[in-house]
Amino acid sequence: MAEFLDAFDVERDGLFEALGHFETVWERFRERQRIAVEGSELSDSLISTELALVRSELERANFTIGVFGLIKRGKSTLLNSLIGREVSSMHVTPETAVPVYVSYAETPGAAVHFADGSTKHVAVETVKHFTSQKHNPGNQLGVTYVEQGVPVPFLRNGTRLIDTPGLDDAAADDVYTERTLQELDVCDAGIVVFLSPPTVGATEMGFLEEVVSRDLKKTFLVCNMYPQHFHDKQTRRDVLNYIGKRIVEASQRAGQTGEVRVYPVCAYEAWQARDQDDVDAWKRSGADRLLRDLEAFLADVAGKQVLLDAVERIEKAAAMARAEVQIRRQLMADPDKIESVRADVDYRIRLLESEIRAAVDLNLETVDQVRAQVRTMLLAPFKNAPDAVAQLSSIEDVEAFSQNFRRKVEVASEEAGRHFATGFDAVVSTLRKDLEERLQSVVTDISPNLPPFKLSNAGLLVTPDQLQALRMNARKAKQTERTSAIAGGLSGGAAAVAAFGTTALALSPLGLLAGALAGWKLSSAVIGKRRIDQARAALLERVDEIAVRLTRDFDQQVDSSTLAVRGAVERRHRAFAADLYEQFDLVSAIAHDPQVLAQQAREAERFGQAFEACAVRARRVVDQSVYA
Repeated sequence: MAEFLDAFDVERDGLFEALGHFETVWERFRERQRIAVEGSELSDSLISTELALVRSELERANFTIGVFGLIKRGKSTLLNSLIGREVSSMHVTPETAVPVYVSYAETPGAAVHFADGSTKHVAVETVKHFTSQKHNPGNQLGVTYVEQGVPVPFLRNGTRLIDTPGLDDAAADDVYTERTLQELDVCDAGIVVFLSPPTVGATEMGFLEEVVSRDLKKTFLVCNMYPQHFHDKQTRRDVLNYIGKRIVEASQRAGQTGEVRVYPVCAYEAWQARDQDDVDAWKRSGADRLLRDLEAFLADVAGKQVLLDAVERIEKAAAMARAEVQIRRQLMADPDKIESVRADVDYRIRLLESEIRAAVDLNLETVDQVRAQVRTMLLAPFKNAPDAVAQLSSIEDVEAFSQNFRRKVEVASEEAGRHFATGFDAVVSTLRKDLEERLQSVVTDISPNLPPFKLSNAGLLVTPDQLQALRMNARKAKQTERTSAIAGGLSGGAAAVAAFGTTALALSPLGLLAGALAGWKLSSAVIGKRRIDQARAALLERVDEIAVRLTRDFDQQVDSSTLAVRGAVERRHRAFAADLYEQFDLVSAIAHDPQVLAQQAREAERFGQAFEACAVRARRVVDQSVYA
């Protein structure tokens, strides 16, 4: 893995150089106007914003590998063996109670995040007191997730591993399985671990079949075996034939084609080999093949996609820069008409402002409709809670209800969050396309056949202050520290928006956070209550508190997200107008001097060629990379 990530960093550095060159050329293009128009100040630029977003996303690129499966399947043992260090507790009892995110850190340490929003920094040795079922049964402490940093070379270039709680008994229903599959889909690679022999149970087989039927190309199916079965060739062959046949049948029923690979692994021996630095035993354990294929996937698919996405964004920004050059040249071609053209543009800009405001209002009305739907989904587990609580007849019943209710809240909130994220992403995409078309229509009258305006969704999901911070970082040309921001929709809100994550990340309201909140609130509901009627009353009070908290947090995030979109659209509209008027100001200032006009026209032509060369340079980085 380290070798792949080293190569990826080399290619990313090449893109940073190409991006930096583009930023320099763009600033020179704008500086030439400042020289021509004495005393002018450069304003915000649409293109500068796009370049800053590309830089930020490249800087924060990392690779997430999730480990999934039912309880007691060896997930933590396998994870530890892959990185060569114990970062998740390994025992015969179910261990992982909350997600554990493992990333690189020079000094070992961990941060425990709680449902009440607080964070506690602890030593690595004490992490198990917050993450294991033994020390934190049912997640009574209200832990949402744990970030653990370790000085492992495997992780140093931004790779992050996630050890997830097991899908045990009541949790492994259809809805919970669907949520888990969605978590798989947002990872760069997902490892699904199951244990055999003696056999794979119906619940586990159903989960595996669903994984394959979804055609999640990022998923590796791992059959973990006990040593005596793993080394018995006939037993191993029989198990793999049985599992493989069922999985292939599920794939065919779903209409999927292609290879279905199941990796036979002895996680116990893999960990022993790592711990004892026994290379031969490591290869015999089967984990070596899994790791090599995992590395190949990240190199050939995930890493290449990161670079290609950045190149495409750079090419779009270069096309917009060439459009500005073309507008400048068009205006200089006939400076006598500049005043009449500007008067028309003034009218179009004023009209554009009201049109864009109306378009934002119209599109965000859809958000309110989705909000209402999501609230219903979010509060579904609470509908029958009073009747269920009334039927509880013992403290044991209360505890069982608390566990079951926590799971229901977790599942419902995760589904609700993803439903809203999908709806909001559609709104943002529609609004972005509308904005592109309107901006294009304004400049087409000035200069026909311009390259199309292509903006990024990311620019509509951050606030103007955050965009300004991006520009400052870009000017400093300093790579920001990678963060281990939450992945997979397990939490969300302002932190995720600030990290410029995906829409699903930015908007998923609660997910496991909701489950942790419910577990934390309900676990203490019966403390000190000796009579069942008192326990029931306390339980209902806590249920109401959870409902209020969930809806409040959700509404706050929706309001924050829509406000960010409004601000970003307004900022982009103003930046577009400022970029356009800069060209009028330049031509107006030099219209009386044919010699200067001719000089500026020659410079504009050279800048047009330079911007095209910037796009070619960025594309060449990827075309010549080891991933091409």
